[in-house]
Amino acid sequence: MSHGQSNANQDSAAPHFKRVLTLKDLVIYGIAFMTPIAPAYIYGFAAQSTGGMLPLAYLIAMVAMMFSAYSYGRMAAAFPVSGSTYTYTQRAIHPHLGFFAGWAMFMDYVLVPLIVFMVGASYANALIPSIPYWVWVFIIAGVITVVNILGIAVAAKTNQILVLFMGIVVVIFVIFCMKAIMGEGGASAVVSITPFFNSEKFVMTAIISGAAMACFSFLGFDSITTLSEESVNPQNDIWKAAILSCLIGGIIFIVQAYVAQLVWPDVNNFSSADTALFDIANVAGGAVLVTLYTVAIIVSTFTAGLTGQASASRLMFSMGRDEVLPKKFFTHLHPKYKTPIYNILLMGSISIAGALFLSIDFVAELMSFGGLTGFMFVNLSVIVYYYFRKKEKKFVRYLVIPGLGFLICFYLFINLSPLTLKVGFIWLAIGVVYALITTKGFKKLPPSLIDS
Repeated sequence: MSHGQSNANQDSAAPHFKRVLTLKDLVIYGIAFMTPIAPAYIYGFAAQSTGGMLPLAYLIAMVAMMFSAYSYGRMAAAFPVSGSTYTYTQRAIHPHLGFFAGWAMFMDYVLVPLIVFMVGASYANALIPSIPYWVWVFIIAGVITVVNILGIAVAAKTNQILVLFMGIVVVIFVIFCMKAIMGEGGASAVVSITPFFNSEKFVMTAIISGAAMACFSFLGFDSITTLSEESVNPQNDIWKAAILSCLIGGIIFIVQAYVAQLVWPDVNNFSSADTALFDIANVAGGAVLVTLYTVAIIVSTFTAGLTGQASASRLMFSMGRDEVLPKKFFTHLHPKYKTPIYNILLMGSISIAGALFLSIDFVAELMSFGGLTGFMFVNLSVIVYYYFRKKEKKFVRYLVIPGLGFLICFYLFINLSPLTLKVGFIWLAIGVVYALITTKGFKKLPPSLIDS
């Protein structure tokens, strides 16, 4: 048997995913991860911190995230394989640096399903108090884990249904808000510049702070790139999906924040900043709209949980395939469904434990560390790979845009809380120790790169 035939047989025998995801599936996947009703989680505090100009903060955040979305798209076109941040940094800059990028991003992917389990269980318990919080955690975790094991196609169809439902709720919310606005001041009251610029309350530092907070509503578009090996046309669809999901999600967030601000102009007078949109929903549509919005938030935990768990399991698969994590465990695929079942079960177990024993505030603070670290690495990867290694001297495309993406993320990163930075760097230090041991002092390369 020839060497080429041997390699071909090895490749065909290697674990591989089914290519079933279209551009529409990928866009919906990204929006599902971000969740259409993401403003519900931060609206009260963010509206107060921006002086009632959260729509402007969301607009700035959307533009800022588009730079990083572009960079993810360019790297996905160059390396259409599973692994996302880890793979791009590994191939474009350095294999060991790729491990740390993946290690940092792994924190974010682990925490996303964990926190949505917590939020979903909390709201479900509030809606049906007779069922304890811990029972809701197991119900939500069980459903999400089973759907992900059944396959990405099943998860994609489930996401389509759930995202459609949330989209309908958002539309209903906006319509009720517009009716309430017109009821107070007529049709002309729907058009106002105040949510974007109020000269009496405008403070640039406050707007930038609000934009930094709003950026975290966009965490999720990057998860699309972990599905490159399950995409029908990864070279063309991944980058389009990353940018489209970021753009569509941003518009959805801006519209909700805009009408909410007009319904409730006094952002310092909520019954609770944590549930500010419920106050607004009650004014706009009464108990029916409040209940519908509560259900939509619970549904959002399933969409974000499905996508978060799927992305983390694919990232672990890629790191296992490169033997930076134990290969036998992390690359095992279910014989029928072709999903990384051990990774999915591990993710489900970690999320259940975290949801039962950690606080939402603590988990929320850590999410940003991994996400922003990953964004910085990917922006740098575009510059190193295209502008310097391939010498494609397209100044704006391969230097200015990713450079701005890096600087924006770095600015947000250095303004994280001291606790977040401390815990985040401890996590990275653990990764350093692990890498030192497995690579024999950074002397051993991943097998996938030895012959490249």
